[in-house]
Amino acid sequence: MNRVVLASANAGKLRELGALLAPLALEVVPQAALGIGSPVETGATFLANALLKARHAATHSGLPALADDSGLEVDALGGRPGVRSARYAYEGASDTENLEQLLADLSRVPDGARGARYQCVVVLTRSAQDDAPLIARGTWAGYITRVARGAGGFGYDPVFVPEGGRRTAAELSAEEKNAISHRGQALAALVARLGAGGYIGPSMKRGRLIVISAPSGAGKTSLVKQLLEDEPRLELSISHTTRKRRPTEAEGREYHFVTVEKFKELEARGEFLESARVFDNFYGTSRAFVEQRLAAGRDVLLEIDWQGARQVRARMPECVSVFVLPPSRTALAERLARRATDSAEVIARRLADAAGDMSHYDEFDYVVVNDNFAQAVADLKRIVAGHGDGLRSDRPELAPLLSGLLAAA
Repeated sequence: MNRVVLASANAGKLRELGALLAPLALEVVPQAALGIGSPVETGATFLANALLKARHAATHSGLPALADDSGLEVDALGGRPGVRSARYAYEGASDTENLEQLLADLSRVPDGARGARYQCVVVLTRSAQDDAPLIARGTWAGYITRVARGAGGFGYDPVFVPEGGRRTAAELSAEEKNAISHRGQALAALVARLGAGGYIGPSMKRGRLIVISAPSGAGKTSLVKQLLEDEPRLELSISHTTRKRRPTEAEGREYHFVTVEKFKELEARGEFLESARVFDNFYGTSRAFVEQRLAAGRDVLLEIDWQGARQVRARMPECVSVFVLPPSRTALAERLARRATDSAEVIARRLADAAGDMSHYDEFDYVVVNDNFAQAVADLKRIVAGHGDGLRSDRPELAPLLSGLLAAA
């Protein structure tokens, strides 16, 4: 079995299931991509609804189908919302409306009596006629808060605090939630059964993390842009920053632009693989994005400063790190002066700090000198291909260049 249809139309579930299944050697196809709609959920239990959805998808696709049914059970409400969690307020209700209905129903319930649990049943039918589908379950205990908190997850996550924790499920990173949630537990159990039964092959090969750093003006951004065009297997991780957006930049393309307050919130929640303060602005790399893409077998490229690269190497020592140098201090000064987006004061400060930045070149695996653009791109491609031995950061021929570049360090 190497292809399976995912029987769900819930965007939140599809996102979580996709991340959890990414490491497997399976092609997972959402049912909507095959033109399959969702059946009416008439089951009285999570298992009945999961079976109904899986068999519906398998019948219409001719493929093995994976479905889950899940919901929230609250002690003070006799187990409700239960199987009606997605339509608790009324048929077709939004997540917000269901959550508000739940809080209203619990408004007079004291804090000590607000226990609850998420339940999940996952079903895999290997065909529409499968009379012995694989079934796995997961339970996530906790309690219901009085006020919604957090912007992650979906459904009742903003008011559900896992047992032993203080943050709501919506305040957890995707990685944290998937590691302990009801859905994560159920899928882990199912995957174990699939592997033991020989239904799936070994996990997909993990992708590689490539880190590229440089002082301002070395031409890193242009090199990375060309490298990404030439190497479609590479995927750029878009950093978060508090820096003001330049006229030529777009949200989510060059950076995710956030306020200082939002950045600090993400940092406190452990959302960043690395973060640093550079020129009075903060920069950070999403840990969840990098982990998910590497697990899916994609090679990920980080374009970050040397401080961030040091943090990444400490947390992921298997990464490949590259430092880009200019051909001379004169060339660096000329490149900075040609920038139309920075003031003269900013340019002078960047030039003054460049020598200090370049002094960290020897912390990296490789060094590329951006003298000839086409050659520098070719050197980066050699490194990405695993043939960069002649570009190691300790090669003797760099000595004369480094002597001039680091004279003011």
